[in-house]
Amino acid sequence: MNLQTLHQQTQEVISAIANKQPMLAKEKLLIATDLLNKLIDHATNNEQLIELTKYETLLTLLQNKLK
Repeated sequence: MNLQTLHQQTQEVISAIANKQPMLAKEKLLIATDLLNKLIDHATNNEQLIELTKYETLLTLLQNKLK
């Protein structure tokens, strides 16, 4: 579990939305959000937290788009 995996999961959410597959996008979003929360829990410095916060904001925006 690392930032690269989170990036890939986030891209899969974006791709599912672009392909008009909302159910798949919601599944992928849950996986990405779970991974993000685990990474935040294990972050050891401010730089990591800043980068993870960017993903948190993006995932929140994508979640709102799916509502």
